[in-house]
Amino acid sequence: MVELKDWAILLLWAIFYAYWGLAARSVARSQRGEATGSRVLHMVLIVSAFALVFVPWPGVLAYPLLAPSPLLFWVGLAVQALGLGFAVWARVHLGLNWSGSITVKHDHELIRSGPYGIVRHPIYTGIIVGIIGSAVAFGQLRGLIAIILVLAAYLRKIRIEERWLVEQFGPDYTTYQREVKSLIPFVL
Repeated sequence: MVELKDWAILLLWAIFYAYWGLAARSVARSQRGEATGSRVLHMVLIVSAFALVFVPWPGVLAYPLLAPSPLLFWVGLAVQALGLGFAVWARVHLGLNWSGSITVKHDHELIRSGPYGIVRHPIYTGIIVGIIGSAVAFGQLRGLIAIILVLAAYLRKIRIEERWLVEQFGPDYTTYQREVKSLIPFVL
């Protein structure tokens, strides 16, 4: 059964994805796009992760990794909100160059300012931090598995996307890769 506190986590994700859907209407045309199979694999990983987080699974998946407490819930919710806020900032800053799948847009620009000056993939960073916050708030094994699935999905996506961006922007992008970390400032 979903508790009242769980609704706060669900509501933040719902608002985030509602914004995402509305913002997806104003993007530039794609010149090159991700293969359908690749996109489906990404979505299977992401949907599986969210199913783990939002469905109260019985048995071993409900094993508590963190002792439930109101403080832990609020810390998790705050981390989730910060992560999703960072992703939204990145989406707004990226403007017409954004896409939900791996694409190269017509007149694609290399954006290096704002959140893109902190990490090369701030939307992915924000979503990963958001799922970490959700997992902390719930404190169960299912959250840890969800984090692993989301990390796998975005690390795979980054590998493909980086190759395309190097092809598109050449030395400008390789310089950017040397200067700005991919997901975690100064680390990764």
